[in-house]
Amino acid sequence: MAEHLQTIIFMVRHGQTDSAYSREAGIDSQRQLTDTGVQQSVALGRYLAAFAPSAIYSSPLDRCIDTAAAIKTEVGLDDKIVITKQLQEIYSSEPRQEAGERGESIFQTVLQTHRGEQVVAVTHQYIIGYIVADFLGVGFRDVPCEFADVYRLVFADKTLVEATRLQPAKAA
Repeated sequence: MAEHLQTIIFMVRHGQTDSAYSREAGIDSQRQLTDTGVQQSVALGRYLAAFAPSAIYSSPLDRCIDTAAAIKTEVGLDDKIVITKQLQEIYSSEPRQEAGERGESIFQTVLQTHRGEQVVAVTHQYIIGYIVADFLGVGFRDVPCEFADVYRLVFADKTLVEATRLQPAKAA
């Protein structure tokens, strides 16, 4: 009999930062978490601990790595955070295509390596927004994604079947 497993990916937007997004990579890459962003990250970790994720992936930008580290501490995961450019911010003239390609590639990685598990992927508003918009068949701007928001993506085998917005750090 065929094995039927769901894989869940929690797409997490990093915590609040000290400045606004810039389309210039050199400027944007310097953004850091504020004290509120750190508190949000800890709250995310406490929330996600209940799901016992088996792995954490992160964009290579400091604000995501710091968010992922706080989550890792609260979850109590011993494994390293997997840093990947697949989750990095978008700085191109065609962000929708780039986000789609990155989203597809991170899903392939996670679905092959962590089938039937729950995984956290810390990334950016644009990556999450475009992935969810494509799934829901709506415009990118119709997908809310605030600092420290989480989208729970449920896969049946390799098919995305559910995308639910969660805001566990809203009160932080």
